[in-house]
Amino acid sequence: MRFGRHFQESEDTIQLAPLIDIVFLTLVFFMTTTVYTSLESEVDIALPTANSAVPSDRTRGEIIINLRDDGQIVLNNRELSIPELQEVLNRVSANFPGGAVIIRGDREAHLGRAMAVLNCCRNADIQNVSFAALKEEVQGAP
Repeated sequence: MRFGRHFQESEDTIQLAPLIDIVFLTLVFFMTTTVYTSLESEVDIALPTANSAVPSDRTRGEIIINLRDDGQIVLNNRELSIPELQEVLNRVSANFPGGAVIIRGDREAHLGRAMAVLNCCRNADIQNVSFAALKEEVQGAP
């Protein structure tokens, strides 16, 4: 009886299954992040301009509240009343302490509605509140 060991040299191959999984996961990741970034900009709002406006970086737990010219409050494509907004802000404050709120108000929106949104933020103990504005173009620039 002959007990010999036979070793076969195998060629190194690229495993396609893990590669395809990684490609699909990356695709899903980019698709979901694109949807979230487009939600707040889909609301038809004419933002006011300011010469000191600067683009802001997104942070974890940050929410964007849109205030239309008719006074309607929109959050993630959902129209909210003041009590509903207060509930949402209370949950955000509890889950993300120190979270930020950005108010995108139409330039024709009433100040009273913006003050109601600010009051909701204050009641929820959210201190990091800012207003969105577009960079004002310099007159006479090409």
